[in-house]
Amino acid sequence: MAAVGSELPTTFGKYYLTEKLATGGMAEIYLGKLIGPGGFEKSLVIKQIHPRLSGQRRFVDLFVAEAKTLVALTHGNIVPVYELGVIDDTYFIAMDYIDGPTLYRLTERMAAKGEHMEPKVAAWVAARILDGLDYAHRKGEGVIHRDLSPRNVMLSRDGEVKLVDFGIAVALGEPGEGDASQSAPTGSFPYMSPEQVRREPLTPQSDLFTVGVLLWEMLAGERLFARPDPDATLGAVLGAAIRLPSEVRPEVPAKLDDLVMRALERDQATRWPDAGEFLGALNKYLYALDDTPGPRELEALVAQFCPPETRRMPTHVPADDAPAEPKGPSTKVVPRGKPPKRHQTFATHVELEGMIERAAGPTTKVVPTPEPEAAEPDSTPPASDDAPRRPRRAERVADTSTPKPERPGRWFMVALGFGAVVMSVASVYMFYAKRDDVLHANQDAGMSSDAAPAIVLPAPDASPAEPDAGVAIVVEDAAVPRDAAPHVIAHAADAAPRDAAVATPTGSATLKLGAAPWGKVFIDGKEQQGLAPHDFTVSAGHHEVKIVFPASTPPQQKTFSVDVTAGETQSFMADFSH
Repeated sequence: MAAVGSELPTTFGKYYLTEKLATGGMAEIYLGKLIGPGGFEKSLVIKQIHPRLSGQRRFVDLFVAEAKTLVALTHGNIVPVYELGVIDDTYFIAMDYIDGPTLYRLTERMAAKGEHMEPKVAAWVAARILDGLDYAHRKGEGVIHRDLSPRNVMLSRDGEVKLVDFGIAVALGEPGEGDASQSAPTGSFPYMSPEQVRREPLTPQSDLFTVGVLLWEMLAGERLFARPDPDATLGAVLGAAIRLPSEVRPEVPAKLDDLVMRALERDQATRWPDAGEFLGALNKYLYALDDTPGPRELEALVAQFCPPETRRMPTHVPADDAPAEPKGPSTKVVPRGKPPKRHQTFATHVELEGMIERAAGPTTKVVPTPEPEAAEPDSTPPASDDAPRRPRRAERVADTSTPKPERPGRWFMVALGFGAVVMSVASVYMFYAKRDDVLHANQDAGMSSDAAPAIVLPAPDASPAEPDAGVAIVVEDAAVPRDAAPHVIAHAADAAPRDAAVATPTGSATLKLGAAPWGKVFIDGKEQQGLAPHDFTVSAGHHEVKIVFPASTPPQQKTFSVDVTAGETQSFMADFSH
């Protein structure tokens, strides 16, 4: 199983993983290949649930929900999913690999070089995004993406536009979207709609507001709502003044000003009513141009500002080591010397629920009690009057000149088990008997009866049992007379009388730590088990908190100095999404 720190390339079931592409808030993403006979290879993206989350039911449900959502969406502007499966208790999704950058990476590279996207190309990209959203909003009961951002829009080197990451998508009318118990709104802060920030029930128009933000940024060449502080970012979404794109770049046509500003209406009643109407208005503008843009223009931009940088690991045995083939190409997986992996694949089916229960439920393994060995039936036919009777099994064994050794009888095994029980009871009795003897000896020597009891262990070469917590340990030394004071190996606090002053705990507090998209948490310099966003219980007092997002280059981090009292709850947010 490929995981953090594992050697690549490696095999993962029927897939061959060559490179780790990214680590998200809920999953790790690998570049892989499906290898077949005759040199067949297909590049795929293998999205594995994060190892730290594989045992948590809520995250497993989200991961499975994403696969179930995507597998039902078949559209040219949405990345297709081929398989949801489990290999060695690791849930994964196999989806199409898009060779190219995200919209975020392309716009950042262009801004770094002082370049801007042509308005007609920006309008064409936005139209492709709307085409995919219009399909998702109309498919079945409808699906709201809810986490649309430039990082979730892929641009291929062939000029395609694909939507990815429906990890927190919701079906229309699904309850729980406005749950005020959450520590922060769900999604990327600079690309949320106002109603999403206010935690109100969402409609497809929420995605249209985000498309308006994306189009504004492509036209203007700068970020619209992103601020250094998360609270300031959310405040900007709710009330910051929005300039016309043409005020930032005069070459933007007035028609595009009107289209994008209607998408950015904070009042849903005056916003575009649905993706289809917004898409129709953009297409009308594009078709009226003398030179309508298309995939070629986007392909040229990607090639200019985001040349290929992805490593390509070998997926075949080197030529010097490969056996000679009579004819035709052949691709062979590099052997890993591991046992075959358990591989289960599911469609969107009820049998997946059972696997989720086994993955996220208790791990206690029930060992069945072996049934008593049934007596072997006698297959000897009854003797007839005119045929000699065949000897039975016991008689045949007795007549054999070289008898076979017999297995221990059943009563012998029962006696052996009974003896083991008796020995165990005797050991427990001797254990407590020796402890009482030493306790009386300590009392005679002047030790308080409230001190921790002592246990006399056997010689150092024996295998002592692990003592209980709070029990002092006395090591018997052959060189020390038995009437001398024994050597006590224990913490000073363990041997202190019970009436001594003991520091009482000051209580605990709760830190609600949020992060977008996610972050590793360090409290007082120690890395915590959970990833933000998450609640952490700490002792009352002063703490130094650091949240790190290692997936960026260089890694981003936020630090907080916290003073909490017993029973207090404080919230902090680290936004790494801009």
